[in-house]
Amino acid sequence: MVSRHANSTGEIMKSKHFVSEKRHKKSKFAYSGYWFPGFGSYGYSSDGGDGGESVREGGWDTTATQGTVITPNVVKSSLAVVQQFVTDFNAWLAPQGQGPVQMGRPTGSSAYHAQDAKDDPEKVYGDVDLQMIAPPVEGLTYGQFTSFWNRLADEFVKETNPAYVLSTESKPGHPIIAIGKDAFVQVDFMWHEPGMSKWGATRVTPERGTKGLLFGNMWSVFGELLDMSVQHAGVQLKVIDNERVPFSKQKDTQIVTVTTNPETFILDTFRYLAQQQGIEKPRMVPALKTYGGVRIEQVSIENMVKGVKAFAASAEANGMFGSGDLKPFASADDFLNKFWQRYQEKAMIDVQGKKRDKAQTPAAMARAENDKQKILQGLERVRGYFR
Repeated sequence: MVSRHANSTGEIMKSKHFVSEKRHKKSKFAYSGYWFPGFGSYGYSSDGGDGGESVREGGWDTTATQGTVITPNVVKSSLAVVQQFVTDFNAWLAPQGQGPVQMGRPTGSSAYHAQDAKDDPEKVYGDVDLQMIAPPVEGLTYGQFTSFWNRLADEFVKETNPAYVLSTESKPGHPIIAIGKDAFVQVDFMWHEPGMSKWGATRVTPERGTKGLLFGNMWSVFGELLDMSVQHAGVQLKVIDNERVPFSKQKDTQIVTVTTNPETFILDTFRYLAQQQGIEKPRMVPALKTYGGVRIEQVSIENMVKGVKAFAASAEANGMFGSGDLKPFASADDFLNKFWQRYQEKAMIDVQGKKRDKAQTPAAMARAENDKQKILQGLERVRGYFR
């Protein structure tokens, strides 16, 4: 069966890969297929919601954890408690025909707790970010999938009231766990189905020693400039009747998933956009193949900037700016300037935000100020990469 997808210039592209084009106005959903780089095919999923929940920063939601300094050993202790949570949660799920779930990898800055325990045992983290892996739920967007498993986990806590969870302060997806007497840690769950676990973990594992939002914003700004979502569900865009629409649009939309491979997502996006402009064999600068994505074993913001620069240079080499999905940009320099402006803006919004005002103890206030300074220092470093 042949599907058609019109790009923004009105040209029709054909694909042998087709899932469902049925649209749903409210709460009925269908999972997508994918656009496979090199095969020129793409798939749709109907979506009445966001299709890809934004990655959020936690750590300042409650005062209960402010007396606990989260060091590498505290992360290790927290993960042991969460493993008990998983065991008990699975026992609770089984009679309902749900699960099992499993603990994935710690993400955020705590992803490096094992190395930090050796090199910097007094290092302090804001919270513990943790990937959780659960069976897929047919017909749900990523945001709904997350809500589904957070709701079940919250119900488990409320019904069983485990001694190792401070249920009065916990929120769905953000349990406050007890690791000792009056010692509490917030753990932020990020749910992924097994097939998305590699993308999901890579998306939220920052460069070691760098504030996570500086890494995460590289992904999100790339998506914003292209009017795509580059969050937990891969690189995605929305269409109505085969025409691109803003990703913020909700009603009657279909999701096109460009790629879910974190190691090639920049390269894959370039190839997709080139194909949308009718360029089947686009010219690429060598750096795009080298820095066209992120390997979780070697995360580097500098390499991501190189990848974005290579994306821009390759698009310019093929005359792609000023038309199609790159119509808002006049040149590679224009694209990169707008990228940096938005990147800087997002970082400063966080620095100037009110979330750290919840810090009440002297130690918590010191950590809040240190947190802001790390962002500002890191921002200056990233500025140098763009020069």
